[in-house]
Amino acid sequence: RFLISTASILGGSLLASAVTVSVLPGGLRQAVSASTDPSTETTLKVHGAINAADFDFIREMTALRTLDLSEATVAAYSGSKTETGLNAAKANTLPDCALMSGKFTTLSLPSGLTEIADGALGDCSAQTLVIPSTVTKIGNDAFAGMKNLKSVSLPSSVTSLGEMAFQGCPLLENVVVEAKLTTLPASTFRNCPKLSAVTLPSTVTSIGEGAFAGCSSLSAITLPSSVTTIGNLAFAGSGLNAADLSGDALASIGDWAFAGCAALKQLALNDHISQIGAGAFYNDPSLNVTLGEIAANLTEIPDYLLYGATSASADGLDATQVEAIGNHALSGMTSSKVTLPATLSRLGDNAMERWANLTEVDAKSISQVPALGESVWEDTPQATTILYVPQTLLQSYRDTPQW
Repeated sequence: RFLISTASILGGSLLASAVTVSVLPGGLRQAVSASTDPSTETTLKVHGAINAADFDFIREMTALRTLDLSEATVAAYSGSKTETGLNAAKANTLPDCALMSGKFTTLSLPSGLTEIADGALGDCSAQTLVIPSTVTKIGNDAFAGMKNLKSVSLPSSVTSLGEMAFQGCPLLENVVVEAKLTTLPASTFRNCPKLSAVTLPSTVTSIGEGAFAGCSSLSAITLPSSVTTIGNLAFAGSGLNAADLSGDALASIGDWAFAGCAALKQLALNDHISQIGAGAFYNDPSLNVTLGEIAANLTEIPDYLLYGATSASADGLDATQVEAIGNHALSGMTSSKVTLPATLSRLGDNAMERWANLTEVDAKSISQVPALGESVWEDTPQATTILYVPQTLLQSYRDTPQW
């Protein structure tokens, strides 16, 4: 039994068409088609209950620009496979890909939702998004590629967020995360070029892989003091001009975490970060940091760590316990002098290449000649650079290739 009402607004020609229906699960197609041509309706308001099969029909309403489900509920589904490949779906859940690629610009979700499944609103054109305060779980790609979305708030009810939830939202600017998350998942905001403001909750302990990669408008972010781990590529290619990594809990920075951040100048580090991944600050030409700060608790400077960091300084390296400098790790630095730590035993391939201004290398505190990889000093002016070594090792340095 269906209650149907339709309304049209005319102004010389048809400007808008709207339909309001009250339905039982699986009955939306019949309810709308009974009174109007679904392909022309621009506004749909639904009362009652719908299920996964009804969302197949909503996606067929290609003229739809306003969808109001605020007074609808989502019933469980079990039956023939839907167009999105579902044979079953849970109650109070916006199903997988339910409104994917919907062209509506105004959207109101069912107020009693507890879950938004994988890809549910992917590539949707909605300009605003209000996530009901009853939602506890959000799936992978749930809002990825939403073309017109500018701001969003994740309510405190959310305890589970999938990967790539907002990946590739080209207009997304502001995000408030009140959700009680411990991990900001991989690629959550990857390639959101307009994202400029993000507020994270104090429950977050890890920033997932690529979470903010490609967020070129993100010039600053405050990481909660609870964060212990920053994942691989977490901020790669972002617009950060400063990174405060001084929180007491932070112990690990992943591979390429801040690579390609052209504007990154200031870096604040705590004194107990014990793990930094390869290329973490690769090709960050503005970064004003010393080797003493960045390697304070490292025994090895990872491959490509400061490759292309032309504003970084070699100061303080001698005060560290570094035993090895990785491949291309310090390539392109501009310091004129460097004092090697007493613990150093190996320099990797191209480790000190392209130090065009180098005039002095102090190795006096090292008790044995460090091993060298290939082309360690390539395009570095060795012929005019003074190497200071212990008198007892003078001949050993002379006999060792590249030294």
